Amino acid sequence: MKARICVVQINYMKDDPDGHIERMKGIISEHASADLIVFPELILHGHPSAEIPEGLLYRKMRVHHAFVSEDMYEFVRRAGARVIIGELRRQREKYFNVATYIDSGTVQSYTKTHVHWSENFVAGGRLKTFDTPLGKVGITICFDAAFPEVWRVLALNGADIIVNISAVPRSFPVKYMWRRMQGAALNNQVFVIYANRPGEHFSGYSAVLNPQGDIVVHADDEEAVIQAEIDLDDVWTWRDEEVIYPNRRPLLYREITKKNAQSVTPLTASSGG
Repeated sequence: MKARICVVQINYMKDDPDGHIERMKGIISEHASADLIVFPELILHGHPSAEIPEGLLYRKMRVHHAFVSEDMYEFVRRAGARVIIGELRRQREKYFNVATYIDSGTVQSYTKTHVHWSENFVAGGRLKTFDTPLGKVGITICFDAAFPEVWRVLALNGADIIVNISAVPRSFPVKYMWRRMQGAALNNQVFVIYANRPGEHFSGYSAVLNPQGDIVVHADDEEAVIQAEIDLDDVWTWRDEEVIYPNRRPLLYREITKKNAQSVTPLTASSGG
């Protein structure tokens, strides 16, 4: 089964939020025939960072952003598109970093489970795969990518495509994120879609990778829309050639479920959020 993937590497227009939403809608309309359109982390509302301080963003969330999500969902439905967006969710004084899959028949969301130490979000408690016309799609958000267990669980739950939406800062080298994506694709024999934000604060270099870990297409550090045609049958062709899953020995891996008593929380290190 062939599929056309569209990765939208844009930044949030903090000085013109209404214009930003219209720009997103224009991109969705232009690429609605794609099988999947992927936007970066928190692209719908902005990211609390040096670019938009947390207090300001959260005040906007109470007023300006109250109906932005529902409006976007309805727009995607009318366009007949399939879209993954990053958004901010608020429940009273709690904030959640969310990835949402929308198509004409469903809205399904995943809450970031591995919250970066520099963020103040409430962590989600469940890894999820999403039922789509492409089959099962797994979604991760930025810092989730640092945990190999996340990728393997999503693959074991049936994902042939795993998406990582990010807002990785420029201080965290692109080569490290690409290595993570390449390792995740190769070790789990899945397609990986990496959608990162560009701009002054973020590093860009979004990419689509095949199940062997090869980069099929990528952007640079500027705003761009990149596209790739992938063949989902390649997942099973490669799994037949390199037979990993039937040879797993889960009883040997029980240690990974135990918290390492010697681990420490870094205070000053810089990493992808």
